[in-house]
Amino acid sequence: MITDLWTVIRKEWIEILDQFSRFKRGGWSVLLVILFLGVFVPLQIGPEWAVTPAMFFYWPFLTASMTSTIVTDSVAGERERHTLETLLASRLPDAAILLGKVIAAVLYGYAFALTNLAIGMITVTVRFGEAAVYMSWTRFAVLLSLIGGSALLVSGLGLAVSLRTATVRQAQQLFGVFLLGATMLPLAALAALGETRQAAIVAWAQQAGIEAIGAWASVIMTGVGAVLTGWAVLRFGRGTRVLED
Repeated sequence: MITDLWTVIRKEWIEILDQFSRFKRGGWSVLLVILFLGVFVPLQIGPEWAVTPAMFFYWPFLTASMTSTIVTDSVAGERERHTLETLLASRLPDAAILLGKVIAAVLYGYAFALTNLAIGMITVTVRFGEAAVYMSWTRFAVLLSLIGGSALLVSGLGLAVSLRTATVRQAQQLFGVFLLGATMLPLAALAALGETRQAAIVAWAQQAGIEAIGAWASVIMTGVGAVLTGWAVLRFGRGTRVLED
C-alpha cells in the first residue's frame, strides 16, 4: 500500500512541477504570489509580521486556496483528459489512487505556505534586524496543524466535488460556490448574533488564546476532511459511475 501511495504521489507531483515549470501554465502566477506574500506583505506589516493574529489565520486560508487548484483536477481532470480509464486499469488499488492524490495536495499546500513563510521571515530579518519578532514554537506547531487541517478539509471537499463533475471548469465553479458559502455563512451568523453576543465571543476568544482556538479549529477541519475523504474513497472505484461524463 505504501509503495502504491508513493507511486500516485510521485505522479501528481511530476504533473504539478511540470505545470509550474512552464510559466505560461501557471508559473508566473505562483512566482508573483510568492513575491507578494513573501516580500511585499512582510515589508508593509513590519517586524511583527510573523505574530500578527490576522496572518496566523491567513496561512490556512492561503493553503486552502492553493490546494483547491490542485484537488479539483484530481478526478475531473483525469476524466476530461481521458486518462482516468488508464489509471483505473492499472494495478493500483482504488484507495491508493484517491489517498495518494489527497496526500499530494496536502503536501503541496504545506510546501507553498511554508515557502512563503520562510521567505517572509528572511525578508523581515534582513529588513528589520534585531527588531524582528518571531513566533513561538507552540504557535508554530499550531500553525502547522492548521495548515494541514485546512489542506485536508479542502482536499476532501474537492474530491467530493470532482467526483460529481465532468470537467475541471465545472469542478472549480461548484467548488467556488461551496467555499463562498463556507466563508459567508459564519460571517452572516456572527453578524446576526447582535453586539452583546459578539462582544461575549470576542472576550472568550481573548481569554482562550489564539493557540487554543487554532488547535480546536485544526481538529475540526481535520475531522471533517477525513470524513469527506473517506466518503470519496467509498464512492470512487472500478465499476462505479465515476467514469461517466
